[in-house]
Amino acid sequence: MKLINALPDKQSATDPLPTWLLRRSADVLAPFLCQLFNLSLQHGCVPSSFSASYITLLLKKAGLHPADVRFYRPISNLTVISKLLERIVSSQLVEYLKDKGLLPDLRSVYRAMHSTETSVLKVFSDILLALDSGNLAMLTMLDLSAAFDSVDHDTLL
Repeated sequence: MKLINALPDKQSATDPLPTWLLRRSADVLAPFLCQLFNLSLQHGCVPSSFSASYITLLLKKAGLHPADVRFYRPISNLTVISKLLERIVSSQLVEYLKDKGLLPDLRSVYRAMHSTETSVLKVFSDILLALDSGNLAMLTMLDLSAAFDSVDHDTLL
């Protein structure tokens, strides 16, 4: 129930079960979903309907010609039920990794109260500590935001 209520309100118009409807009927559906998810995890098999996604095409950048299909990128939207199963597995996995001390201390992803900002502050702090100690500090950054667009797609395929 907690994960159902935490689902974001973003919803694909083509999803057969809207988030608002799942929330409204959660008390009735939760026991059945729980049984379905438990069986799925016990058998290591995800229903094929969970893999079905709805594709939405979005322009890569504003101002590109909308008639040219090369300027679009596909966005794959999974159903809210498959997203819920992913969240359940993710929360159980992260909890296990935390309990066993398997998450690196400086890893920010999948951790509450950690973000890009905490990572930047850590790097900044390390640089200041190095400089205060009389050491040299150098920071190299690499921006891969458009890396996929610059790859030869024929070679990649």
